[in-house]
Amino acid sequence: MKIYTDNRLLSAGFIGGTLSRHSGNMCDLSAQNTIYEQLEIPPQKMAHFHQTHSDRIITISDHKNLPPVTPLQDADGWLVTTSGCGAAILTADCVPLFLWDTQSKAFALSHCGWRGIVKKLPFLTAKALLQTGAKHIQGWLGPHIQSCCFEVQQEVADLFIPKSVLHKNGKIFINLNTEILQQLQEAGLDISQIKTPYYCTCGDKENFFSWRRDHIRQNLLSFIYRP
Repeated sequence: MKIYTDNRLLSAGFIGGTLSRHSGNMCDLSAQNTIYEQLEIPPQKMAHFHQTHSDRIITISDHKNLPPVTPLQDADGWLVTTSGCGAAILTADCVPLFLWDTQSKAFALSHCGWRGIVKKLPFLTAKALLQTGAKHIQGWLGPHIQSCCFEVQQEVADLFIPKSVLHKNGKIFINLNTEILQQLQEAGLDISQIKTPYYCTCGDKENFFSWRRDHIRQNLLSFIYRP
């Protein structure tokens, strides 16, 4: 099992990261549960939702009251303020945004597609975590489509700040990292504590699924769990 993660997340007592495609297609809950069991995470303690490219964030403040599995609630962000549970999202080019506080139990995980980013989901996620009283926040952007591959038309580019828009050989590309860092900074985070490694889901077929590249419903699992 290959998990892309940030050592700071692990050092803070969390278990989490983004799986490579070698673990299989994570569209089914049974496939996800197999992974949790291998990592000695209780599957029943992992929260899931139905992703809709929105700005909605679900808060979990008690590990005994996780959202129901059937039917799944519509949302794209998690805020968790208790231990003994975790949260998961699925991606296939979108950005898995991990945020955690090193001095408390609070953490957040958001599914940031370009539509959600335009709706300020990264900003709202950071604000929600700050409102818990978190003062020592670190963050990590998991594998996602990078500016080398994220070509868009002008009407989409117009939705982003100018420094996120790149022009090359008559084509337009978006740097989602730049856009997310700008929103996190506006929310009040120290972006020197946010890491943005260059793993491109679209450009690296060996390790990642990509909707943009393959147009097949195959998903990577990103998750975070606090024992």
